[in-house]
Amino acid sequence: MGIFSLFGKKESQPAAKPAGDASARKKRDATVRSGEPADEGAREQLAQDQRQVARATALKIDAIESEMSSEFVRPAARSTPAGVPAAPVSPAPEAQPPVAPPTIGGTTSATAFLVDDAPYAAPPADSPVESVPVFEEAAILFANGQTQMVEHVLVDAIESDALGTASINAWAMLFDLYQITGDQVQFETLSIAYASRFETSPPAWMPFVLAETASVIARAPAVASVAFSGKLDAGIVKTLEKTRALSEKNTSLRLEFIRITEVDPIGCGLLLRVLRQLQKSGIDLILVGAQELIDKIRAILEVGRRDETEAPWLLLLELLALLNRETAFEEASIDYCVTFEVSPPSFVTPRNKVTTAMEEPTPVAVAAEDVYVMPAIVEGRTETLVAGPTAFASRHNPARVDCAGLARVDVNAAGQLLAGLAPVSGDGRSIEFFNVNHLVAALFNVLGLKQVIRIVTRRI
Repeated sequence: MGIFSLFGKKESQPAAKPAGDASARKKRDATVRSGEPADEGAREQLAQDQRQVARATALKIDAIESEMSSEFVRPAARSTPAGVPAAPVSPAPEAQPPVAPPTIGGTTSATAFLVDDAPYAAPPADSPVESVPVFEEAAILFANGQTQMVEHVLVDAIESDALGTASINAWAMLFDLYQITGDQVQFETLSIAYASRFETSPPAWMPFVLAETASVIARAPAVASVAFSGKLDAGIVKTLEKTRALSEKNTSLRLEFIRITEVDPIGCGLLLRVLRQLQKSGIDLILVGAQELIDKIRAILEVGRRDETEAPWLLLLELLALLNRETAFEEASIDYCVTFEVSPPSFVTPRNKVTTAMEEPTPVAVAAEDVYVMPAIVEGRTETLVAGPTAFASRHNPARVDCAGLARVDVNAAGQLLAGLAPVSGDGRSIEFFNVNHLVAALFNVLGLKQVIRIVTRRI
């Protein structure tokens, strides 16, 4: 089912009495009259021109919808001969123009990320990173803080398509790198390439939470996130595809509009229909930067001018309704009905939960006897710090060490961890490091730490 198959056509809205006093209405009428041609024939010609623009915009939105719907039905991945870059798979039988491959890490991919006869599955959370030279190189570079070199190494590894079944680990490490460094733009770009390659939903953006203390850690449910950026126009198709895919597998969704720089009618129409579908599905929404988007829409609108067609006006009203701002909605609806000479739409309270920011997680005390929480960075001469998990492991069996807030471990510190925990493990005790990011897990694998402890990587 295509992304817009549930939208249907726009229904006529019941008539309602316009809000505001007579003077406000007269002012709007005067504004409209002042911008109209004095001649009746000229006014009719202007109205016809505006209707043609509106029809052309609507047809273009419908065409984009149709194309997007067909793209959601993906054929099975086909094997690619060795040494030959895979071509993007077209959903339609007729010839298609070449599609630019996704770009990750600032480099354009030369492949469609398809290998063998089926897409790979994400690595199990309890499986350590495989011993592959490129992973070892990336792990050492990351341990030394050379994040740009790590990105180049992993991007090259993915695009070379020579890792076989181990390639999924390169993707996982690159996702972790972008989250740890806070690079959401590259994370979202990688997500699009991931969805195309593996034909499954990409991981959601979750800013890396650094544990500030060893006794308190913030816990909050993971929320799938989609970030819109640049111009809101026909180019948002891929972002809308991701939105639809995530909405099918999550009960809540975070939409970020902060990076939108400008809007046009086509982009407004596409986003409007997605928001209406999300409303019907009952999914909870977190709208970040909604007010900024409202301001950008208002900037291109003028009462009485129909050049922008109805789409921006309707998106403006939809956002105001989602934010439950009834007064602002009524004022904008009057402007809308004056401009297009139609009955104003009725305000409807959102059926689902809509907020404008993530709720801050509640810090939950972690009992010392249950789990040991690692700090964000482990580096330098860390005898005292390494003594913490070592002493904890000597007193607990099994010993569980939470690494959710652990961003990086340098090589020296990792060696000290191995030296401290090996004797404890030799006494028959069970030690588990869980929620380990894939870059740190690769370092532990290089140094042989997996021989003395169980390493459970966090899910991508």
